[in-house]
Amino acid sequence: LFEQSFGTHFLSFTLEDWVFVSDTANERLQKQFQTKNLKGFGVVDLPLGIIASGAILHYLEFTNHLQTAHITHLRRIEEDRFVWLDKFTIRNLELYQPMQEGGKSLLDVLDKTLTPMGARMLKRWLAFPLKNKAVIDHRLHIVEYFFKDRELTHLLHQQLSLIGDLERLVSKIAVGRINPRELVQLKIALVAIETIKNACVEAGDEALVSVAERMQTCTHMREKIEQTISPDAPMLLHKGGVIRMGVHADLDEYRRLAYSGKDYLLQIQQRESETTNIPSLKISYNNVFGYYIEVRNTHKDKVPSTWIRKQTLVNAERYITEELKVYEEKIVGAEERISQIEGQLFNELVVSLCEYITALQGNAAMVAEIDCLLSFASVSENNQYVPPIITDTDILSIRQGRHPVIEKQLPIGEPYIANDVYLDTETQQIMMITGPNMAGKSALLRQTALIVLMAQIGCFIPAESAEIGIVDKIFTRVGASDNISMGESTFMVEMSEASSILNNVSQKSLILFDELGRGTSTYDGISIAWAIVEHLHEYPQAKAKTLFATHYHELNEMEKTFARIKNYNVSVKELDNKIIFLRTLARGGTEHSFGIHVAKMAGMPKSVVKRSNEILAQLEKDNRKAGPLSKHIGEVAQNREGLQMSFFQLDDPVLIQIRDEIRNVDVNNLTPLEALNKLNEIKKIITGK
Repeated sequence: LFEQSFGTHFLSFTLEDWVFVSDTANERLQKQFQTKNLKGFGVVDLPLGIIASGAILHYLEFTNHLQTAHITHLRRIEEDRFVWLDKFTIRNLELYQPMQEGGKSLLDVLDKTLTPMGARMLKRWLAFPLKNKAVIDHRLHIVEYFFKDRELTHLLHQQLSLIGDLERLVSKIAVGRINPRELVQLKIALVAIETIKNACVEAGDEALVSVAERMQTCTHMREKIEQTISPDAPMLLHKGGVIRMGVHADLDEYRRLAYSGKDYLLQIQQRESETTNIPSLKISYNNVFGYYIEVRNTHKDKVPSTWIRKQTLVNAERYITEELKVYEEKIVGAEERISQIEGQLFNELVVSLCEYITALQGNAAMVAEIDCLLSFASVSENNQYVPPIITDTDILSIRQGRHPVIEKQLPIGEPYIANDVYLDTETQQIMMITGPNMAGKSALLRQTALIVLMAQIGCFIPAESAEIGIVDKIFTRVGASDNISMGESTFMVEMSEASSILNNVSQKSLILFDELGRGTSTYDGISIAWAIVEHLHEYPQAKAKTLFATHYHELNEMEKTFARIKNYNVSVKELDNKIIFLRTLARGGTEHSFGIHVAKMAGMPKSVVKRSNEILAQLEKDNRKAGPLSKHIGEVAQNREGLQMSFFQLDDPVLIQIRDEIRNVDVNNLTPLEALNKLNEIKKIITGK
């Protein structure tokens, strides 16, 4: 999620070492939140997180970003609330970015949000699927309600489209950088929020009401904006016309002077012409002495004594009056005073709005949540998704599941071939899936993980029905890639990802392995793949639900020995030396890869295809003489001690005796004293005393 938000290339900014001291960070955070300690935030056991947060605040202050009133809380990301998704899984499932140019991500399919904060929240939800059944069901319930109540969803769509980026507006209020037009937008948003709140309450649904009750209408704030700011306010404050008429008497007068000056001068001209009986009298302006009255020589004897002569022309005289001088002073300074008064009133309003920051942030969160759930409802309706059944069991049962992204990219009229997947920890923990390349194994693996993820973020799923036992971690090892810049080959990257899975797996995890071990020799690859599958099957703490797609058909032998491994294949039909991909998952393994057929379909030269068939025939002939590899693999299955502790494999009679002693102990009914005595007996066996 961090890389999706900020990219992979960063500029560094060096801070002094003392900034990263715990005491400094605590002091900085306490100052920000005006508290005596950080216990109320539940982060006291996260010293590195506290230091990082304190360093961020120090950086903002150091770079003169002093307005941070909108940073009002510190919240930890609790592991027990969210599903573990490592960076490999986020990449392999194409949650945010497609791996292929021109492709689509899951975000592209699900994002029908109408507000920027809704779009941001959806990104967070994708990275943090839920583990709490009640919260998941709460989201699913609201999605289902939206799905059914078309009138409500239509109204919500209309109102959400009016809100804009409320979170950004709140931040701009806090730092004092909001412009007049954005305040008008904020007022519009608050009106829309009140409408949304009332509509959700009137719907009467308990879940919707609980969301609506957390929204605050901020009526007083909206009225202050409405009474102060002109609805047609410009973006820039200095453009004028920001403050409504009637708010400030002096401002209204200056506006009258500045914007109605021509009419005012005409009034003076008309009045003086009538008073002096000089019909040709006119008022003009020049840069030398400002506003003046011009009188032709034929009427200069009618000029009042109070007028002051400023200029004599051939045919006329020019005069100024005290009234014109006062007016000139007013009109020249009017625009400046307008700017000053409007700036003062606007800034006072912005400062007064800061007290609503917390309420606005809460509103933004609620609007974002409604936006996301409305997006889910819209996508679910358009794509024929169904609500999953969420349970706390270890059962994962998907009937006629589909890949949410691939099905949207198929040509019009071409249906997606749906498949069933069933996993549990008692009877079918591991599905061993074989089949040729291009048959759809990878799509099946990914769609299973995506369906689980969609269910646990509270979205309907692309399937006929599904029972989703909540998983705590989703791991994927799919696709081939390398990391040349770090000196890592494709196989090294593959092993690193597999290692991460095995070191972090739990019994409630979901694991996807696709073509594991193909980056090395056949025997090495089979050995590694076998050992990993056996580890997942045999170790209690690693008893995770697993989909294992492989081109090593020899691994089908594992089903005979390991009770919870079941073989499946993605069906292919061979017809007239050609293959047709049926893309349906069927019970049982397959021994055919159809690699040469796929090469032919890819446009390989006929001579290469012909020679490949000749070499394959010879290798198969030699293999029959030596005995098939699957036979040797089957023999390996008979020796299952590979994952047990090494001293249990030895023939030393002392170790055998120790093993028997431990096996015969009833741990559940052993008292502490009996345990110590048993340990003493084992010690005597070892020492011979």
